[in-house]
Amino acid sequence: MPAAVMPPSPDDPQRRRQLRPRAVHSLGLLLPLVIPALFLPVPAQAADAGIEVQGLSGALLDNARAHLSGVTLACDAPAWQADLAQTQATRAVRNALNALGYYSPTIKPQLGHEGACWHINVHVTAGSPVRITALDLALSGSGKDDPALRTLLADSGLRRGTTLDQGLYSALKQRLETAAREHGYFDAKFLRHSILVDPQTHSARIELEFTTGRRYVFGPTQLDLHSLNPDLVRGFLDYRPGQPYSSAAVIESQNALVSSGYFDSVRLVTDVHGRHDGEVPMHLVTTPARRFQLLTGAGYSSDTGPTLRLDFRDRRVNHAGHRFALNLQLARIQSQATARYEIPLANPRTDWLTLEGGYQYQNTLTAQSRIWKLAATRTHMLADDWLRRLSLTYLNENSSIAGQTLSGHFLMPGIGFSRTVATPAIYPRNGWAVDAGLTGAARGVVSTVSFVQAKLSLHDIVSTLGGRILTRASFGATAVNDVTQLPATLRFFAGGARSVRGFAYQSLGPTDAQGVVVGGRYLAVGSVEYDHHLYGNFYWAVFYDAGNAFDNWPFIVRRGAGVGLRWRSPLGPIRLDIGRALNPLPGAGLYTVQVSMGPEL
Repeated sequence: MPAAVMPPSPDDPQRRRQLRPRAVHSLGLLLPLVIPALFLPVPAQAADAGIEVQGLSGALLDNARAHLSGVTLACDAPAWQADLAQTQATRAVRNALNALGYYSPTIKPQLGHEGACWHINVHVTAGSPVRITALDLALSGSGKDDPALRTLLADSGLRRGTTLDQGLYSALKQRLETAAREHGYFDAKFLRHSILVDPQTHSARIELEFTTGRRYVFGPTQLDLHSLNPDLVRGFLDYRPGQPYSSAAVIESQNALVSSGYFDSVRLVTDVHGRHDGEVPMHLVTTPARRFQLLTGAGYSSDTGPTLRLDFRDRRVNHAGHRFALNLQLARIQSQATARYEIPLANPRTDWLTLEGGYQYQNTLTAQSRIWKLAATRTHMLADDWLRRLSLTYLNENSSIAGQTLSGHFLMPGIGFSRTVATPAIYPRNGWAVDAGLTGAARGVVSTVSFVQAKLSLHDIVSTLGGRILTRASFGATAVNDVTQLPATLRFFAGGARSVRGFAYQSLGPTDAQGVVVGGRYLAVGSVEYDHHLYGNFYWAVFYDAGNAFDNWPFIVRRGAGVGLRWRSPLGPIRLDIGRALNPLPGAGLYTVQVSMGPEL
């Protein structure tokens, strides 16, 4: 007769009546062994006895060893305790084999000594495995056609003719219950779940029926707030009342609330016990972040020199969630002061209006500029995770390039698209980033010169050969009658730690009659780099860069190569590069030491 190894639910009253007499009988057999053990002294150290299994390999051996990990025997244990451990070891090996479908093993334990310690040698012949001869996996209820649940049944690993593996069966049950909860089937349960094994015929019959019940929808969300408009907070939720419940939407909503910067802590709870009439209520509890934040810092980059920074932020100007930031930067090459005011729009997760104004002073090897700027930017996250920017910028710049003084003002509408994919987000092993933009101005429309300018930036990171290959490329093009009428910030330059290494910052580009770099219409720069772990948070790197800024095609491609050291600091990656110019500028040095920091994508 078949033996019921995993019968229907123990919660079944009839099943409990069947199990009770057998349980009492088993307890009576164990009491003479258990009671004396209660009065034994606890050993001062872990058991030292060895248990060895012979005759098994692969998964069978691994599972036997896992089950035997709970069998302990001290070296100085009495003989009766050693006999008990031998019995426990036999039972553990048998259970391990049963779990993988072997119900007729031959197990011969031998108890002896190795030196001063007990030793148990378990000789095992696994025998013929039990195979699945009948398999009945069924879904019922409103979720019987749910793709996620049906995929779990299809990928369970249970097949007719294969060796019985109770681990696959248990894992399937657990995954079904988890997936049901994640998709809002809070009333789901098993109607049938059993494995019937016939050891004589080495056959097993599996029956499993899972009913999902109804799928609940999101009910109202109770908000526990302190300082923000409830409508603004609801805008961060990735679900609406009446939508089918999804734990993924709950997680996405919580992440969006945490990333908003408004809160120190966020708890979005699904009130499963309070569900009724097909709805499950939600409860949001938040702790507001400190309203004001003041940050100071110092840094260094070979492109800009030593830098001092002061950042002041007001995270909640009002209940509507407006934000204000003031950023001050003092550096030898580039100093600036910028004020920024941010306004969340209809969907604060994806839609913002940013008003910005500021002053910048820049003094490079090639140009000196004083810039006033006002800008309004509408940022919107598209459905496919691309970020779209619509902007209107007023630029007033006075610059001096190669002794020529220029003064101009421009009203520049612009559009841009960007996307970043990184795994993981910090110090990615794989990822890519794209940033493209188009802007321009029309003479006579609050602008002194007409032009159209396009920019494209590409980055890619791929794990290989135990390290990473990082590639980047930057392109730019300007349509203008006379590029010398454009101020310095609207021209293209190359060279520097984030451009062509081996050449100084903005030292590459078209030159005037005296050989002074004046910037160009176009830009084309590319780089390939390989880095590998060195020690701790340090990595070594080798790189090759090429490119230039230019006015006409073909152009001179400046090339640089070198080695670098990377430190993954708590503030982000810091890079030290020693670059050699492979075709240097006349009169310029061959080597440069360049330092930079900032994200890799």
